[in-house]
Amino acid sequence: MYSEFRLGQLTNNHKAPLANSSMDLTTLDYIRISIGVAILLYVANCLANQRVWIRKTFSWGAREEYPKIFQMNIIGGSLIGLFLVASPFLF
Repeated sequence: MYSEFRLGQLTNNHKAPLANSSMDLTTLDYIRISIGVAILLYVANCLANQRVWIRKTFSWGAREEYPKIFQMNIIGGSLIGLFLVASPFLF
């Protein structure tokens, strides 16, 4: 019975150790979540105003003027933003 106690704790050699149930987020995880939220806010702004930022002219362009760029920004921004926000909780 004495051999089962080690530093005041009961050891169970035949069972796997329990996983840590608390979420330990690092500073890098908080940065990723913040960047993901910023991207999702940009996507929400583009959807609300029906405009997209055009780097070529360095100005906002209407959805009707640049339909492909608008669609790529909405789809790509949503996917990247959601991945950055969800990845610390999934992996």
